[in-house]
Amino acid sequence: MSLPRVVIIGGGFAGAFTAKYLQKYAGKSIDVELIDAENYFVFQPLLPEVASGTINAPDAVTPLRYMLPKVRVRMAEVTHVDTESKKVHFLQGSRRIPQYIEYDYLVLAVGQKTNIDIAPGFREHSLAMRDLADAHELRNHIIQCLEHADVTQNAELKKQLLTFVVAGGGFSGVETIGELTEMIKRTLKFYPNISADDIQPVLVQKGDGLLPELAPSLGTYAQKKLEARNVAVILNDSVCTATADAVTLEDGTLIRTKTLVTTVGNGPQPVTGRLGVPLEHGKIKVKRDLSVVNHDNVWAAGDAALIPLHDGGFAPPTAQYATREARCVAKNIIGKVTGKEPQEFAYKPQGSLASIGNYKAVAEVYGVRLSGLLAWMMWRFLYIGMLPGFSTRLRVALNWMFDYFLPRSIVQIATKKESSSQFRCYAKGDIIAEPGQRVDGFYTVISGCLESRTTGPAGTEDFVRILGPGDHWGERALAEDTTVMATLTAVDDSRVMILPAEDFRNLCNTFPALDDYFDKISDKIYAPSLRRHSDG
Repeated sequence: MSLPRVVIIGGGFAGAFTAKYLQKYAGKSIDVELIDAENYFVFQPLLPEVASGTINAPDAVTPLRYMLPKVRVRMAEVTHVDTESKKVHFLQGSRRIPQYIEYDYLVLAVGQKTNIDIAPGFREHSLAMRDLADAHELRNHIIQCLEHADVTQNAELKKQLLTFVVAGGGFSGVETIGELTEMIKRTLKFYPNISADDIQPVLVQKGDGLLPELAPSLGTYAQKKLEARNVAVILNDSVCTATADAVTLEDGTLIRTKTLVTTVGNGPQPVTGRLGVPLEHGKIKVKRDLSVVNHDNVWAAGDAALIPLHDGGFAPPTAQYATREARCVAKNIIGKVTGKEPQEFAYKPQGSLASIGNYKAVAEVYGVRLSGLLAWMMWRFLYIGMLPGFSTRLRVALNWMFDYFLPRSIVQIATKKESSSQFRCYAKGDIIAEPGQRVDGFYTVISGCLESRTTGPAGTEDFVRILGPGDHWGERALAEDTTVMATLTAVDDSRVMILPAEDFRNLCNTFPALDDYFDKISDKIYAPSLRRHSDG
């Protein structure tokens, strides 16, 4: 007899800790599988310290396979869920062939993403602080600004490069501006042409105080400490537009800068709308036992879930809530298997802490308000305790110790940037794509010869198309967002150029003549069943 299978989508706080508690409470009586696009768990509260170089990026994460030794971990991209047939569909591996697994119980912990479309220019010109890649990108960007500012002779450009704007005065925004200010201060000795007076950090908060989640007195303390370090704190305002050279506030103020970090505006992940569950305000509707409304075998937790509390509000998207929600979900799944009544989620937060850099923090723990060095020491002690796994705790602790004695590194380890288009070589006989596969881009043959074969209905011949230099393939599947229906094979040794799927779609959306071109040629190059225009 097979064991009940629990599938968890998402490897953040809610997903990873649900798997951890199931592993702890159920042992080998439940088959647990976790699916995530990454193979590691990132402790998000440490991201500002990764961006500032206090902690090395690999030391701030824990491999999911290490954290969850008794859980099957699948690195894949979930495309949608069929709750009727109880199947999770996903794309896996470089071939991106759609696959699925069946479940008995499902946990949705897909999280949220930073909504970079909340204002014009944010998508093109702002940096986020949501995951490890964001922190790495921000660190490289700051170092690049310092490098350029140290050598430029253009005073206006230098001012732009050394003005750093952070939008959002909550936990993430305050911790980010605090860490970046500390990083810049400690690295200026390596840049002889930049003085401390040249640096202008700016924190923009829409509300009338920082850290609205804490007591007003702690927000005021944080503001005073940041202002003492030359941070310009702007309250009751927000960034409404951004360009490559400036941001504009709602009151019309223009701040010329090359750096905008946004920590405001959360939105649903793209997959949320394809989970087959009811949504409200972009979040998954759940009952107080965290089961999804109208779905008894599906639960949701973390940022993606709209979780009602007994006081009439909803659970905030914080790590301490997510870990407690995970425990409740795990116990209710086990209760479902064993026939026990579900428990309603109830949690009274222990408190909140926020680091503001320079060995200062603010905290409110069990009603006691703390600030300064003592709060900072408590912040570090509690965060070390929350990290999963002894090795992760040790690595972070060593990072903190070394940071106290050693200078910050100013090495810019930028990711290799190449042209969006890619070139690939295939040997004669190589199968490039098969039916059912998700095409990864728009293919143009540079040299050699390819064969595209679409299998015809029973009793008919296959539709075969030979592609030589200058011919193209993949536009239909990309335009219609469908899987491949032909087998693409290299007839000879060949070289092709591939324009990534997203870039191809952007090009088509901004250049309508391309769509007209594909319409006109469809009758010649597609199988009859795939043509855009019918004979009628």
